[in-house]
Amino acid sequence: MNVVIRRATEADAELLSALNAEVQAIHANALPWWFKPPGEASFPPDRAAALMASPDNVVLVAELDSAPVGYAYAEIIRQPETPWRYGYEMMYLHQLGVRSMHRRRGVGRALIEAVCSTTGSAGIKLFALDVWTFNDDARAFFRRCGFASYNERLWMQLRKDCDDETY
Repeated sequence: MNVVIRRATEADAELLSALNAEVQAIHANALPWWFKPPGEASFPPDRAAALMASPDNVVLVAELDSAPVGYAYAEIIRQPETPWRYGYEMMYLHQLGVRSMHRRRGVGRALIEAVCSTTGSAGIKLFALDVWTFNDDARAFFRRCGFASYNERLWMQLRKDCDDETY
């Protein structure tokens, strides 16, 4: 099977919204108080169209046998130098989704490689993403693609009965 990766166009806005649904469902099922359920409201077509309009965004569609089966949305992030660290540019992968029936067929890897190609042609050397700790499949996939942990973000939900002096 040959995976074809192409740049998304404005005509793909509704398609991107639909492709997002499976990934959105994984997140909403794991953290329903944080993520909205899948649907047009969670990634509306007008939002998809706006993402494609920015020159710093890369929005790709993956096709198998001319049928759309996945997408990626990445953004070039530019951070200026600060007193604590050097400035840098990186490609940040915001979203990657492959329809479940087409996973483990090279679609996700092809999307990652296509984003990498864009990154390289822009002279950017860093490629980063966040992955939720509950999503073991995604974590394993990204590690197989060569990603490694470089930072850890922790959180806690504050209780209403906490003493104000603890903040």
